[in-house]
Amino acid sequence: MAEVQVISVPVIWVDDNEKRLDASFYAQDVISARVLLDKLKRKGIPLESLGNLSSSIFHRTRFKRKYVAAREGYPFLTPTDIFMFSFKPRKYVIDPPEGLQVDRNWILITCSGTVGRCIISNKLFLKCILSHDIIRLVPNCNDILGYIYAYLNTWMGQAFLSKDRYGATIKHIEPGHVANISLPLLPEYYVKEINEKILNAHRLREEAQELLVEAEKTFYEELELPPLDDDVVEYLNGKECKLIKAFTLASNELLTARIRLNAYSYLPICRYARKILAESKGKFDLKKLGDSKVSKKVFTPPRFKRIYVKNENNGIPLLQGSHIPLLKYFDIKLIWNKMENLKEYLIKRNWILVTCSGTVGKVFLVSKFCEGWAATNHMTRILPYEKVNAGYLTIFLQSLYGFSQLQTLIYGGVVEELGEAGELLGEILVPIPSDSTQEKIGNLVIEAYEKKDQANMLENEAVKALEEKLMEAAK
Repeated sequence: MAEVQVISVPVIWVDDNEKRLDASFYAQDVISARVLLDKLKRKGIPLESLGNLSSSIFHRTRFKRKYVAAREGYPFLTPTDIFMFSFKPRKYVIDPPEGLQVDRNWILITCSGTVGRCIISNKLFLKCILSHDIIRLVPNCNDILGYIYAYLNTWMGQAFLSKDRYGATIKHIEPGHVANISLPLLPEYYVKEINEKILNAHRLREEAQELLVEAEKTFYEELELPPLDDDVVEYLNGKECKLIKAFTLASNELLTARIRLNAYSYLPICRYARKILAESKGKFDLKKLGDSKVSKKVFTPPRFKRIYVKNENNGIPLLQGSHIPLLKYFDIKLIWNKMENLKEYLIKRNWILVTCSGTVGKVFLVSKFCEGWAATNHMTRILPYEKVNAGYLTIFLQSLYGFSQLQTLIYGGVVEELGEAGELLGEILVPIPSDSTQEKIGNLVIEAYEKKDQANMLENEAVKALEEKLMEAAK
């Protein structure tokens, strides 16, 4: 039976706000946050609303999206896309309404579905159209930007962001809910310290994203491969059928592909990619992923029962498939460090993880920061051969030359799965250039993941320090 919380609140709390009668509005963490703010106010810590600390807090109205090919429109970012690493817009639109762009150093807050997730916009966002499901918070100045951002990521800030959720199936919050959040202003020197840490983390994230973009660009240039997109593929009825991607297949092609009858197995973009690789193999060695000179091992561990704990001394972080494509991690859980067969699920530096269940084909390079964590059985592990640069192999699998081949291995109805790790993933064609070329490309990827990790550590330190300081000031 699920745990039931019963909480009583003063009737004035109901009358002072929106006269909300849903229990989540008065959840335990919300009450704790309100009590903490009351204590801080009595201790002389000034409280200021985010509305007064911002020149604007707003979102845009819904609009009809006209999706087009990448070369024809503006890149469109959903709430999911703004947290992606690498930065790759998945959709493009034409004729968007005015005011959907953002500027640098705005705080972006998800306001539909999973609400309250925050990130600071960088220059990669400037040419993009952002969804109406993102609240834009424009601080009065950069001297307070990082401090506001850090507070919104504390448990108190998250409690206030989530308490105003409304809606049955899909939850929402509004700009007014964000503007009404009270921010405790600690002494100026402490605000400056937190602000600088967050801005440094933001700078490192921006650099990490740029490095990953540069790595993929260098991959194409050094191997003299043309960048791929669906525009190079002729679908049935041409452009009119781009969205449903209908195509024909000769019967002899069916016989050469394990006689699978699902369309994924014969994606034209994959067949085109493999053709280009085969024709260009004089510029590099073309090997299979399962070759012993490419990977030492490709495997997926068996299912296991997860025993979650809350004490950091008794657990280790568990990486899930939803975490690995993200620029920052959300809701990391701990599993018991005495769990049976735990070693089967621990990951090591320079391993490559590929999601193989649900949203499949997302690729992740295990860095020093995540070494020793556990990862679920929904990720296939690729252990690169010693002379293959792990960063290079990562960017290849993230490119359409690698990802399109991963897509052809998908099966399943409701939940998509990748085929048997060792057998099917081992058939993926991998271009292997010279060691120096691998280093040139791969080291950019490795540096990108390191900078991303440094940013996450800096942000975590700043948020934790702010939480501790607020608790200490309230005593």
